[in-house]
Amino acid sequence: MHTFCNLPARRSARWTLALSGLLLAAAAASPARADIYRYEQPDGTVVFTTKPQAGQAPTTVYSNPRAAGRSGAQPRRSSAASGSQSRAPSRFDAYIREAATRFQMPVAFIKAVIQIESGFNPNAVSPVGAQGLMQLMPGTATEMQCADPFDPRDNIIAGTKLLRLLSNRYNGDINLVLAAYNAGPGNVAKANGIPFEETRVYVENVYAAYQRFLAAERQP
Repeated sequence: MHTFCNLPARRSARWTLALSGLLLAAAAASPARADIYRYEQPDGTVVFTTKPQAGQAPTTVYSNPRAAGRSGAQPRRSSAASGSQSRAPSRFDAYIREAATRFQMPVAFIKAVIQIESGFNPNAVSPVGAQGLMQLMPGTATEMQCADPFDPRDNIIAGTKLLRLLSNRYNGDINLVLAAYNAGPGNVAKANGIPFEETRVYVENVYAAYQRFLAAERQP
């Protein structure tokens, strides 16, 4: 198992950053299993980790993440309908590895987000204007210093940077990291958790795709 430490922010961001790590495993770190365990703490906090916790009974990633509250706004909609595939175009591998190394995020996790967001279509545009492989809204792309959201490398670097900042903010709780990536931190704050049914499905799909990509990495 790897615990991915946070990186210092090079410039001020829209969000306040917390100093913590994202608990996700690279395939080499856990060759036997690729499970992500879900634990609900006494205060209602949901934690996802690849390391089983002694004395606690987990639920797997395929259990529904807790959706605490609803708000009236709608999430940023992705261009990909589902994440049933587990293979990614190899032409993006170098960019994904570069981003994974720079921001200390697992390759399989980045691939899973791209799969659910755009189906690995670098020219994808969602109904609300999210662009490219990781479906960056124009304002987010500017904030993440992405010059061209339709350039695969620029988009992957910017999207992974955003995942890292959200991981820092939410103390590595990938339930909230993915909810904020999909629906925005403001909606997550209003709902005190996953704000929409569509976002809950999105989170589940990314978890499932992440496991499939980990399994693919282990294959000869």
